[in-house]
Parts: sequence; C-alpha cells; structure tokens
Amino acid sequence: MPNNAMREDMHEDQTTEFKESLDEDDVAQAMVAFANGVGGKIYVGITDDGKLKGISLGKGKLEQFTNKVHNEATPAIAFETAFEKSGSLEILVITVHPAKRKPIFYNGLAYKRVNKTTLKVSDPEELRSLFLNKTVFFDDVACPGAQLADLDEETIHRFISMAATAGRLSSPAAKIDELLSKLGLMSGKEIKNAGVMLFAKNPSAFFHVWGIRCAVVSSAMDFQDMQDFNGNLIQSVEQAMQFIMSKVPKEIRVEGLRRIEIPRIPERAIREALVNAVAHRDYFFPSFVYATIGPDYVEIKNPGRLEGLEIADLAKVHSSVIKNPNIGRIFYLCRYIEAWGSGTVKIYQAMRENGLKDPQFATDLMFSVRLTMQGQKLNERQKYILAAIQAGKLIKPTDVARKYDISVTAAVGDFARLVRLGLIQKSGRGRGSAFKSLN
Repeated sequence: MPNNAMREDMHEDQTTEFKESLDEDDVAQAMVAFANGVGGKIYVGITDDGKLKGISLGKGKLEQFTNKVHNEATPAIAFETAFEKSGSLEILVITVHPAKRKPIFYNGLAYKRVNKTTLKVSDPEELRSLFLNKTVFFDDVACPGAQLADLDEETIHRFISMAATAGRLSSPAAKIDELLSKLGLMSGKEIKNAGVMLFAKNPSAFFHVWGIRCAVVSSAMDFQDMQDFNGNLIQSVEQAMQFIMSKVPKEIRVEGLRRIEIPRIPERAIREALVNAVAHRDYFFPSFVYATIGPDYVEIKNPGRLEGLEIADLAKVHSSVIKNPNIGRIFYLCRYIEAWGSGTVKIYQAMRENGLKDPQFATDLMFSVRLTMQGQKLNERQKYILAAIQAGKLIKPTDVARKYDISVTAAVGDFARLVRLGLIQKSGRGRGSAFKSLN
C-alpha cells in the first residue's frame, strides 16, 4: 500500500473512515454507524486529510478494544481486523459488515453514516428508519444473548397467578419456554425484548438506559429524594408505585377511633398514568420513565410522542396507536390495563370523582401527564350529590331542592354541572332520569 497511492486514490466517504489513533469510543461509534448502514472500512493510522502516520499498538491493546466493542455494542457487530503495510508504516484496517438486525447500539446510543460523517441518532423516527421502514415493534424484536437463565422465575410465577386470578390465562404451560412461546414472547429459541423487559432478573444488562426514575422535589425544584427502579416491568411498576404513594401528601381523617390517611391525589389515577407510561413509551428512545413528586402534584413522563390523536381525545375512549403490543398483552392478562384507549379516561374519572382538576397532558419528544392536588370548585350541594351517588343512593333534583330549600331548576343545574365534569352519568329523560357514578 504505497503512501502516494493511498493519498491519491482514497478519501473518506459513506463507507470509508480515517482515524489517526485507536480512540476506542470514537472508532466504536464509527463501526456502529457502518453496521447500521451498508458496512464499511475504518483505517486507523491515517489523518483526516489522508496522510499516513501509521499506528503502533501496545501488547493486548487490540484485543482489549475488540472485547470492548463485543461487550458494549448490541446486537453484536460482525467485523474483522487486519494490519496492512505501507513502507515502514503499519495501518490497522477494520472491516465492518452490515448488520442483519438493526439498529445497533453502542452504550445505549445508535449511530448512522451521512456521507463522511458519523452522527448520533436521537430521534425515534430515525431509529425506525434503520429497520428499512418495516413496521417493527421494539418489544417484538429478538433480544441478542438473552437466555432462559436470565429470566426471573419468581416474577413469571407471580404473573401466572395474577393472570389466573383475573380469569385471563387458562392452562398455562408448565415449562417456561413453552409459556413464553404461547404468550408470543419467544420465537424458536430466541427470547424477544418484551420477554426480557417483563421478566428478566436484570434487564439493564441488555438495555443500557432502563427503568423508572422517581424524584421528590421542592417548590424550588431542589431534589429531596431520588430512587431508580430498574428491575423488570412487573417489579418496577409495583416498586415505583409504593415509592410514589409513600411520598404523596395525605389528608388525615378520624372516623371513630380510626385515623385514616387519604392520598391527596387518588392512587388509581397515579397507577393508570404510570402503567400507561410504561406500556406506551417508545423503547427505541433510550430513556427512563420519569415520575416527579412535587409539593402539590405528581408528573409522569415517558419518551415518545402522542401519535394519531389530539390531547382532547384522551378524555374519552379512543383508538390507540400501539407501540408495544407484547407488553400491552401481558399487562392486559395480569389486569394492569383493561383495554387499549381506556387508561387516560380512567385518569380523568379518578381525578374528577375526587373533586380535583383534570389531568394536564403534554406531548413533544416526551409525553407527560401532571396530576395536581388543586380541586374542582364544587358547591356544598354538588359535593352532597356526588357523595350520595358514589355511595349508591338514589337521588334526584327534587330531593336536593327540598334538602337545601332551593328551586328544582337550581338543583337540576347542580346535577348538570356534575355530568359536564364527568363525575356522574345521566340516563333517561325528564322524571325518568337516573344518575350513577362513573367510578
């Protein structure tokens, strides 16, 4: 490989990269970019402008580098290394083959090649394009290197018990591999990402950024407490819920000799929001699900935009753009969710039934919901009506009019406002009208 020929005939392009030295992370990122594309070659020992400088590696340096790439790139990259001579100079040539499974990640990030530049892929839509525009669900892709021994049998048996109690799983397979195949979490001998996310002992061994991050903050956004829950999804949802509910301010009530603590934000609303975040998040985007507990609110964020819907649609039963069908199916079987498109409706209902303001949804790269302790302003009569209906009592506007010595028209207005707020539901017309709670 003569010096002049190298400088004249070679240049950096879509499939060729020059590196002056073996900077491990820099070279590995270029390898991932080539693997996510059509492949390519990296010449180590050549400057960006094509000048040969050569390379001299210490003992074990190349082996250390190749081990690092094998350990930190997922799925594994197919590549070979060789040394080529140019006079007295030696050049390391790394030949990278296009990956059969894309995208490839290095330390939790994907990279792509654009002309002669290696770029980090941060947008989930770009990540999907690395699948050649096929409709691919992250939770349906095989998880490289995952074995049955990586799964937590205790969590699997707990899921079976939960699903059986819910009446949604009959005759579960005795063997774990048969059960996973029946549930669509295993294809042949390959465990899918969903199987690892739902049941693994240590999912973070396969997904570099993983889990639910919970933080308690002051009104000035100073962190007062923080905890990560990075077990499998069945574990982390329950553990994160316990943490959140332990930090949500409580209202103290005394009934007889009993002291009762009532969360100022209903647990049902928080659980629906958290499960919704985990089930619908975009796993192509390496990030935590975030739960922030403030002085008077709980906010839950997950990576991924709201797709195919407007925020106004979330207050009613709606169609759902499914990002993770396998996770959704398992969550349905163990009754974490009831039906696609109903979770946000239950959040609205739980907040309204407790006299609280509607949830505040927002969507960008992250989808978020904020649940506040601020109340809907109900008058005394409306609070009485709501409490009576939630207790299962039959109550009509004439009853309220007599109790509070007001006109029937004013009482009808109280019922109408509760219906508009979604706190009660009306059936029938005129004297045949009946009202029931949406709980």
